[in-house]
Amino acid sequence: MKSEPWLIQPLLMKFPHTMNDGKTPASDSSAFPWKRLMARMAVWFLLAVVIFFGVIVWWCANEVAQPGRRPIHAGASAFFDGTAKAGYSVETFTSSQGVPALLCTPEVVGVFSPRAGLIRQQLGERGVEIPASGKIVGTIVILHGRGGMKEDYLAVAERFCAVGFRCLILDLPGHGGNPGKFTTYGVLEAPMVLECYQEAAGEYGFSGDPCMLFGQSMGGSVAVYTAALPESPFRSMVVVSSFDSLRTVIGKKTDSLLGLALGGLVEATANHVYGWRTGVKFSEIRPCDEAAKIHIPSLLVHGDDDNFVTAESGKLLFDALPDEDKKQWLIIPGGNHNNVLITDYPLYSTIAEWFLESAMDDTVSKKTRLPDLMPQ
Repeated sequence: MKSEPWLIQPLLMKFPHTMNDGKTPASDSSAFPWKRLMARMAVWFLLAVVIFFGVIVWWCANEVAQPGRRPIHAGASAFFDGTAKAGYSVETFTSSQGVPALLCTPEVVGVFSPRAGLIRQQLGERGVEIPASGKIVGTIVILHGRGGMKEDYLAVAERFCAVGFRCLILDLPGHGGNPGKFTTYGVLEAPMVLECYQEAAGEYGFSGDPCMLFGQSMGGSVAVYTAALPESPFRSMVVVSSFDSLRTVIGKKTDSLLGLALGGLVEATANHVYGWRTGVKFSEIRPCDEAAKIHIPSLLVHGDDDNFVTAESGKLLFDALPDEDKKQWLIIPGGNHNNVLITDYPLYSTIAEWFLESAMDDTVSKKTRLPDLMPQ
């Protein structure tokens, strides 16, 4: 039977590789471009990996440089509204470089707030001489942690004002109302902090008073850099939950999240991206190197359950301080990176005692150790 062309042609078009037309071998696999497809898939895969890696690196560098500004916490308004009852007043101040600050000044009050009353009670139980209500014996510059802002520390200032300290709380770059875009954890901030303090002291007339530094986490690193300045006027320093080297902190985080190989690669690359954006590589942010220049009484505080900045990192910073008789290491039982200031440990009265002794000591030296409340 003779095949009809109108039957064969559709079959040849539909199944071109199943029928041999005498010209194209039925087994010729090159008709479908497998190699080209695999090459394209490999290119797209590599491109996706590069993009994914770049996103991680950029996110890491950006988190270190710009933690993100947030609005004032709703609860902060209560501190502004109730300052008269709490025994202090609040004024806003802005330095010539645009650094916003809050100046909290002790005021005479008949009955102290619960927070203020507790710190005075604890100091009294230790036999510490407490300034009368409204009396000012010195100024504390308060430096907030990463992601924080000056208003977060009004509750801290309330306690210190109750025992005779004026408090100047700053917004650091990349936070609150500070016009600076990036934070460099003290490398570039230290002169800015000192200038803000000096300008406020000149405007409000307390340039001759004893002055101290208090910093938490990132603010602790800034405090160390500030205290290490040759022209630093600060008599003593308290650093809470801070670190010896920023690269150590970041490296541990990237390794735990991504593994040693990928984490190390991300950290090394992000180091250069951070340096390109801020002008300072985070491998260059080493408060431990600055600590070696500091010769004022320094109390370093760390929680024993801090998984963000380990106590080992804080202890290395402490060890870098040169004068054994002017420094003390304090571990807070049950304290982590976020709750170290609000555990059951009487930390505020311990810090206040440290500052009070420094403020009253014209020789600017630590003559006695703090009492046995301090675990080793």
